Amino acid sequence: EQTNGYRTLLWRPGRGSHIALFPNLTVNDPVWRTLLRDVRFRRALSLAIDRSLVNQVLYFGLAVEGNNTVLEASPLYKPEYRTDWARYDRKGANRLLDELGLKRGGDRMRKLPDGPQLEIIVETAGESTEETDVLQLVRETWREVGIKMFSKPSQRAAFRNRIFAGETVMSIWVGLENGLPTADSAPDELAPTSQQQYQWSKFGEYYETGGKKGEAPDIAEVKELAQLYKDWAAATTSDARAAIWHKMLEIHVQQQYVIGIVSGVPQPVIARDTLMNVPTQGFYNWDPGAFFGIYHPDQFWFKH
Repeated sequence: EQTNGYRTLLWRPGRGSHIALFPNLTVNDPVWRTLLRDVRFRRALSLAIDRSLVNQVLYFGLAVEGNNTVLEASPLYKPEYRTDWARYDRKGANRLLDELGLKRGGDRMRKLPDGPQLEIIVETAGESTEETDVLQLVRETWREVGIKMFSKPSQRAAFRNRIFAGETVMSIWVGLENGLPTADSAPDELAPTSQQQYQWSKFGEYYETGGKKGEAPDIAEVKELAQLYKDWAAATTSDARAAIWHKMLEIHVQQQYVIGIVSGVPQPVIARDTLMNVPTQGFYNWDPGAFFGIYHPDQFWFKH
């Protein structure tokens, strides 16, 4: 740094999860649709991830392990939102998988209810070796509970279109874009409001098109989230909106619609030594913040 005249700042990220898995509840395949919609399966997948291993191997212990939820800096944060169903528990995962009737074959790998081996293909946008590294570690611990997993990279447009079409069983992406909400922030990311929500893309498309395309939500808890979103919009006080936020966050942590892995991975920000007024600490996030925008870069200046 001294030789080249710059300084390195470590800003905090603002996403609910740096990397998360998205089981596709609107996948076309009827066997996978039934299995992925069973909360026991999603919970088992979460319990079978050794997040501490991921954190230590890839992030030098600097990340925060746990669910995809609001960050500690949010006034809506509760510790249980981060930890419930997110502690590594191989016995618990095996118990849930056994309850589902997913029997093991001679190789100790489990089988789908209709007979074939249970093999999850996690699709990626092909843009990040970091995602591939995370999946490699998840693959190892899922295998211990009898689940095979393979990753399939593609290109972002193809990646999204396959999810939208219902061809993707599971994908990997970032978690909540806004991990720093207040009660008065719209909880649209927690309800089926967008086709870009990879855990229920067709539900989101239904909302965006006014029912002309996609699928109407037919899962009780998802319908409850949709109603709570409407209730939030009609609420007249911050306390009422906060109560709705907490209900929605609790549903998400218990249902594990998105399986968060780690959050809080520090973001290096490089600034020249002569560039002044750059915050030493800050949040690096698009929503809220527009990355540097919230810190008024028009007020940065060079020292001569």
